[in-house]
Amino acid sequence: MNLKYSLFLSFFLLIGIFSQAQVQLELEPDTTIVVEFEEDEEEADEYDSVIVSPSEKYWDFIRPRNFLFDTAFAPAHQFYQSWDTVTINPYKVDLKNMHDTIHLVLGNVADCAFHPPAIGDITSNFGFRRWGRRLKFHFGTDIRMEVGDPVYAAFEGVVRIAKRSADYGYVVLIRHNNGLETLYAHFSQLLAYPGQPVKGGDIIGLAGSTGRSTGPHLHFEVRFLGEKINPAQIIHFPSGSLLNDTFKVDKGCFKHLYEYQSAKLKAKTPKYIKAKKNDTLIKIANRYGVSAKRLSKLNKISVKTKIKSGRRIRLR
Repeated sequence: MNLKYSLFLSFFLLIGIFSQAQVQLELEPDTTIVVEFEEDEEEADEYDSVIVSPSEKYWDFIRPRNFLFDTAFAPAHQFYQSWDTVTINPYKVDLKNMHDTIHLVLGNVADCAFHPPAIGDITSNFGFRRWGRRLKFHFGTDIRMEVGDPVYAAFEGVVRIAKRSADYGYVVLIRHNNGLETLYAHFSQLLAYPGQPVKGGDIIGLAGSTGRSTGPHLHFEVRFLGEKINPAQIIHFPSGSLLNDTFKVDKGCFKHLYEYQSAKLKAKTPKYIKAKKNDTLIKIANRYGVSAKRLSKLNKISVKTKIKSGRRIRLR
């Protein structure tokens, strides 16, 4: 066999091997093929890698590289003195007994244009609801969604929190120019990062069922200085519009907190107890946060009756 013939044969063998590889790729569609492209120089400088491992935060691939937020630009400085990107309610303010009335502008198109947070049916409203055998207070409005549906910022503002929480799952909290804060929970994927400026209608994540959730939905909360307000006092969800262009914040917005505390206390209170030495109905009432008059009626004894140690007293 001469040299020219050997080279000719080798050439055709190489073509055959290449063709066989192409056929094999066509026959195995599940095979993962990694194709690398050179990054655009401007894009490489602006954003982090789009390849995110499960241990990394979702915003690592959308946040500008070396991004730092100047808290001097945090919204609503007249109400908030701090900027916390970890704690959902760092303020610890009791608004049940607030004396002032604060008027917030919601419908100023130039600064606070509104957009409904999601499109879907309401599955759970603000207030008490059954959770198995327990009665729990639900501090938001739940909107039925499919996994991957877009969720929108309600007003203009800045993202304060974007993280994973045990209860909320993937959660975003935005402080708005109008003074409110809104919380969005159970995302399948975050599309926002702390310090990100947003306008009403910007997509901040994709709906899901992460955290303590029974199915895909958006849990939406409205807050002022950390305390929750019934979203239905601000938004007419069937039409996806504001009820008014302004909103009055006063102690009436937080009267549900009394109901919540009362229910918590009642849930922790035993039905019967044994009286201690020198106990009176008034002492027992104060100890368990119930009415002495109510105890008197339940146990059919006078408030002034001397109670023997060990006597069984009905509390509820």
